[in-house]
Amino acid sequence: MAECVICNVCSSPGTLENSPEINKVSSNVRKFKTEKFTVWRCKSCHSLHTMEEIDLDFYYRHYPLQRHKLDLWARVAYKNRLSRLIKEGLKQDHDILDFGCGVGLFISYLHEKGYKKAVGYDANVADFAKEKVLSETYDVITTQDVIEHIDEPRRVIAQLSRILRPGGFLCIGTPNAEEISLSDPEKYLLSLHQPYHRHILSEIALIDLCEKEGLKCDRIYNRWYYDTLFPTVNYRFLSSYIRQNENVLDTAFEEPNVTMVLKSPELLFFSIFGYFFPIKTEMMVFFKKLQ
Repeated sequence: MAECVICNVCSSPGTLENSPEINKVSSNVRKFKTEKFTVWRCKSCHSLHTMEEIDLDFYYRHYPLQRHKLDLWARVAYKNRLSRLIKEGLKQDHDILDFGCGVGLFISYLHEKGYKKAVGYDANVADFAKEKVLSETYDVITTQDVIEHIDEPRRVIAQLSRILRPGGFLCIGTPNAEEISLSDPEKYLLSLHQPYHRHILSEIALIDLCEKEGLKCDRIYNRWYYDTLFPTVNYRFLSSYIRQNENVLDTAFEEPNVTMVLKSPELLFFSIFGYFFPIKTEMMVFFKKLQ
């Protein structure tokens, strides 16, 4: 991944030199916890960028999300994610692409629910790295927690717009840079997620990029899809649990520290009521392709 000192997402790009907000941010992956990365904010569009050039393939070899499983907690969250897609107009006969699908858990979930025409693409996972998938067209494209990992967001959005059929919709889930403060990075490590999150877009920057590709913003959620009423499956609890448990993402995919939860009034409270105390650092935006 190339060094970034000029914003690559907005039409009047700010620079590292004139950035209104800069800080060193620790990685929230245990193996790299002692490493810090320079994150800066674009003066124009308020998006966040990581300055350092890095070999991201090396960091992905130790990525905690590789241990993600289609367990009860994932199914509860995926049910919420699917309900949003259905509300937007998803049908079981639609051709669906999950771009940046990881190991394909959401694809498996969709197949279980009768969406047999769902396929996935992920350049970093051998089973889903087939370029032919990107030569087809789709009624619905989803890309969850992906765009912020990519070196050239503008190019990827243009590519997804090209393979989205007229009248179809694109769903992008990503952190919202405008809700993240660099003055206290430890509080926002989950969203900053260094060094994996290269370009964290602001809401206005994301909408602008998509509108330039013929996509019209149709609906915005200011909650992560993991924010549900099911006990412990909410963003407030998860972020508090991680912060109290080394503040590294790895802990979300390891044996739950039940004793810590039972001894913490904060965690016990948020495990049940966290949904009612939302954290707005994540957004899910739906775009429709004009006819």
